[in-house]
Amino acid sequence: YYIGTFLSTPSASFLMHFAVFPCTYYTIKSAQSQYLCGSIICSVYITVDADTYLSKNAIQCIMNHITTRKSACVAGNLLVQNVKQTIFTKMQNYDYLLSIAAIKRYQGSYQSTLVAQGAFSAFETEAVRDVGGWENGIGEDIVLTYRLLKQKKASTYEPAAVGYTIVPETLGSLYNQRKRWATGMLEGLSAVKPWQQGTGFSRFFTFINLFIIYLDFAFVFGFVPGVIWACFGYYYFVGILTLLAFLISAILYFSVYRYQKRLGISFKNSFFGFICFLFFFQFIQSSASLHGYLLRLTKRKGEWK
Repeated sequence: YYIGTFLSTPSASFLMHFAVFPCTYYTIKSAQSQYLCGSIICSVYITVDADTYLSKNAIQCIMNHITTRKSACVAGNLLVQNVKQTIFTKMQNYDYLLSIAAIKRYQGSYQSTLVAQGAFSAFETEAVRDVGGWENGIGEDIVLTYRLLKQKKASTYEPAAVGYTIVPETLGSLYNQRKRWATGMLEGLSAVKPWQQGTGFSRFFTFINLFIIYLDFAFVFGFVPGVIWACFGYYYFVGILTLLAFLISAILYFSVYRYQKRLGISFKNSFFGFICFLFFFQFIQSSASLHGYLLRLTKRKGEWK
């Protein structure tokens, strides 16, 4: 896990310090907190996961953004590095490229990006100190972002600051990752309730996050059984009109795809991966998320693996 601190101006950024934390998951957070409180002397710092590769102008773009927009934190544009490894990495390629990017860009346009991910983001040092820094947990980056938003700080997104991260290559590791993300989302909602958020936009987006719990439940226990029943002629939950949802999704994904292409971002395509993403990825995502919600609600300790 890497933390870099920068001395910056709107037109330039200079690397002043670069620290490496070869730690286990649960000691990374305490190392971050100690480093932030005692060692960072610059106004802005950047976090980059050890398995994330940055494009050559990523640092410049994210630093220009945070200094000119006066944001408390800026999320970078993460894409998949190991796209061609397995069918699961190919599916995740489109999750990052289309779904995650679209959500962050939409939220960021209202200065309310809900997650400045630790894998690649920039943070205003004093703003992080003011909210108590990082805390140990599964979703430490979510909790930090929520606390910044509670203080009416701007949390934004820079699509031109591109990083390529290594994603899980097996079904089991993907399931565990999305389970952690769901647990982390509940940690954030527990730390800062939606009605406690600092602006109307951040309250709106966090209420949507709360509603996602119902959507995951409805997808797994409503939509999926409905598809099976529809195959036998019972259109209780799924019918012909459901095909419109796929059409609308395809149009939305195509618009996000074109936007990413216009940025000149380098990424790989897989038609088979995209088809699997459309038809199977959400079931993996929702099933793992429900497992994560259950772990959090039953107060069982999450695992980092």
